[in-house]
Amino acid sequence: MSSIFKFKEFDVLQKDSVLKVGTDSMLLGAIIDAGHSQSGLDLGAGTGVLSLMVAQKNKDIYIDAIENDIPTYKECNFNFKSSQYSNRLVAISDSYFEYPFEKKYDLIFSNPPFYIEEGVNMKPSNRLSKHGSIIKFKKLASLVVDKLAVQGCFWIVLPYELYNLLVDMNVFNKLFINELYNIHSKESKLNSRVIVKFSFTNKKMVVKDLVLRKSDNTYTSEYIELTKDFHFNKL
Repeated sequence: MSSIFKFKEFDVLQKDSVLKVGTDSMLLGAIIDAGHSQSGLDLGAGTGVLSLMVAQKNKDIYIDAIENDIPTYKECNFNFKSSQYSNRLVAISDSYFEYPFEKKYDLIFSNPPFYIEEGVNMKPSNRLSKHGSIIKFKKLASLVVDKLAVQGCFWIVLPYELYNLLVDMNVFNKLFINELYNIHSKESKLNSRVIVKFSFTNKKMVVKDLVLRKSDNTYTSEYIELTKDFHFNKL
């Protein structure tokens, strides 16, 4: 894998980063509605790709991006300073569970690193006892509730099974799901990921489906249209 991932308007250095640019971040960054948000918070920023994509979409937003892994933070900071949005992006080296945030944000987003991919056939009660990640998601939910502005939105990408588990356990009980994107790898491989938009507003949930690849493994027209403003190379 190349140490540089090229986008249309910026480059992402990812030589030392724990998490490389992938489909999850590409999808979440493309789907997030940055709207007229003035302030953004990227929880677990990684290479900074999500913040860069959001900054491209919204020319007025200022984003704080926090990353705990030091080598990854350094690349995130480099990517920010090397971009045309450098005056609107701030990289923070710390755990977002420990950092003393001093304001609320119009837009919070995250591609969390603590997925529960294993044990999908376990009972939820067993998973709760066996995986510290559930505790982290509860802490994440509390952090979002505390730092999200009243009219703000929180976006997250999750594996399908994990999303169902978190809903069953009512982890995000103080927030309402406004939009839900079911991501399917192919029509024959359903429910790979979900992208969720939360807010404090209780309104009818909008549900959409997106298939990424056709049977011949080429990208669908829907995926190409969704990501066309970001992909450097033609899909």
